[in-house]
Amino acid sequence: MSTHTPAPDAAWPSAGRAWWTVAVLVFAYVVSFVDRTILSLLIEPIKASLHLSDTEIGLVQGLAFGLFYAAMGLPLGWLADRMSRRSLIAIGATLWCFATAACGLATSFVQLFLARIGVGVGEASLGPSALSLISDSFPRERRGLPIAIYAAAAAAGAGLALMVGGAVIQMVATHDQLVVPFIGAIERWQAAFLLVGFAGLVIAPLMATVREPARRTEVATGAPTESIAAFVRRNSTFMVRHYVAVACFSILIYAALSWVPTQFVRVYGWTAGEVGWRYGPVLLLAGTGGTVLGGAVANWLNRRGGRLGAMHVTITGMVVSGTLFALAGFADDAWVALAWYAPALMFMTLPGGTAIQVVQEATPNRLRGQATAIYYLTISIVGATLGPLSVGLMTDHVFNDPRAIGAAIGWVGGVLGPLTALLSFSTRKPFLAMLDGADASAAAARQPQVAAPSAARG
Repeated sequence: MSTHTPAPDAAWPSAGRAWWTVAVLVFAYVVSFVDRTILSLLIEPIKASLHLSDTEIGLVQGLAFGLFYAAMGLPLGWLADRMSRRSLIAIGATLWCFATAACGLATSFVQLFLARIGVGVGEASLGPSALSLISDSFPRERRGLPIAIYAAAAAAGAGLALMVGGAVIQMVATHDQLVVPFIGAIERWQAAFLLVGFAGLVIAPLMATVREPARRTEVATGAPTESIAAFVRRNSTFMVRHYVAVACFSILIYAALSWVPTQFVRVYGWTAGEVGWRYGPVLLLAGTGGTVLGGAVANWLNRRGGRLGAMHVTITGMVVSGTLFALAGFADDAWVALAWYAPALMFMTLPGGTAIQVVQEATPNRLRGQATAIYYLTISIVGATLGPLSVGLMTDHVFNDPRAIGAAIGWVGGVLGPLTALLSFSTRKPFLAMLDGADASAAAARQPQVAAPSAARG
């Protein structure tokens, strides 16, 4: 491993090569969502086979994946700055695909937990390396679209994961007996993990077709006058409140992604395949549409003279989605629940871009990267860990009824949506004060510098 020296004057990759890089990375991102999400379609047979509780399923979905996904993001991001990024992705993809397959071979809670840790560690290699590759493949003025397309793969990938997973489950369900060489007879849920995991191994050879672009340095160097820790402490009234609000709202997001498919199976009697083909497209279209709509509305509000467009969209998404999730969770009919989930998912994803946009607007340029890293780290630790666990704990220890899963989702949404919206609303004044301070500093920097008269002159 060697540190790569930035080469700001190197030629940019051709358009075809650059967009091929984006295509491969988007494909890898979608596969990663399939591998992390397919478990949500298989909860019922896994519980029956391994004798697990909802709380244990929540730990497998949340703590095992989310904590290690978040923790490994920092060291793997450090490696992405110092070794071949395409090689790092290929190694990580191979790890998470084998770990996904290993989920299908688990015979106990501990084995499944360890396999999910492997999925989280492997997938943590993708984000830092992918964004770095895209940034070094396009000039700054052309970089927005490819990064947006890659980011949109998150919402699209969640919906596609259910659709692809549902198709795989339907395919293996047509076989009365499943026998794997060297393994023997396996259950259908195990076959789904094996098929999805081994299919993803195509990522490694695809990454071999991606050329490593030259690394570039476009940010002025120089020691900052204030660290990110000092900046956050000085502006804690906004920064800490905003981080906490978004992190707590992400509990609802991960709870929905992890448990809504099981609600349709357990409460309404849909098969896993039916969930994939009925709920999957709703998640795909509403999630992608909500992210795009949120950014468009924020821009429209800002063009009308306001400075709180992104914040108002974020607050609206929190309070409305929480209310709609409560209505969907307590619905008596599957199709009624699906009708409520469609707008709930759209409003849930409205803050997908605007919540981080607020951080970008409030933070000086030289600290934005670190502020963004803290933002995503907080979401991963709090949301990905507590979101899946919260519903499992409620069905096991509050309602004492596995069929109360809809009520658990409804309570999570009904409580967290309004509370996080109120907390975000309380940051409006400190946020405007930070913008005023930034505007004053920028204006002072634009003033002509007049040399002070020297005391030595007569």
